[in-house]
Amino acid sequence: MSYKKVFIDANIILDLFLKDRPFSEYSKKSFFYLQENDIEILTSCDLITTVYYILRKYNKQKALENILYVLNLLYLIPFSNDKTKKAIELMQKDKNFKDLEDTLQYVLAKENECDLIISNDKNFYSPDIKVLSTKKFVEAIL
Repeated sequence: MSYKKVFIDANIILDLFLKDRPFSEYSKKSFFYLQENDIEILTSCDLITTVYYILRKYNKQKALENILYVLNLLYLIPFSNDKTKKAIELMQKDKNFKDLEDTLQYVLAKENECDLIISNDKNFYSPDIKVLSTKKFVEAIL
């Protein structure tokens, strides 16, 4: 298993900072494995606001610090109207794409040549990029 670029979903970032989440330990192991093995970690710029929105409920200042920490370790993929339109068109053509946010993440991962998407969303659909939960990823690397 050799990955060069891995897209991580917002739930992975949240798991890094919220210990009570069910996949927290797997997400930490996954994230730090990627980092230690010089695998490029990518996520979408809009997911950072989602992470902030959830983390701020616990502690606003700590949420900002956590996001600054993570920004030093991954690349935020920007997007514009054309990427959003592409995601919508995919959803219109392929009924397996059920969620706009997930479809947009797929489009960004594909266009940035990611070899893997790590998400703990069991409904995340990707027809041609492998998707693993953090548990499955950790099991594969051990």
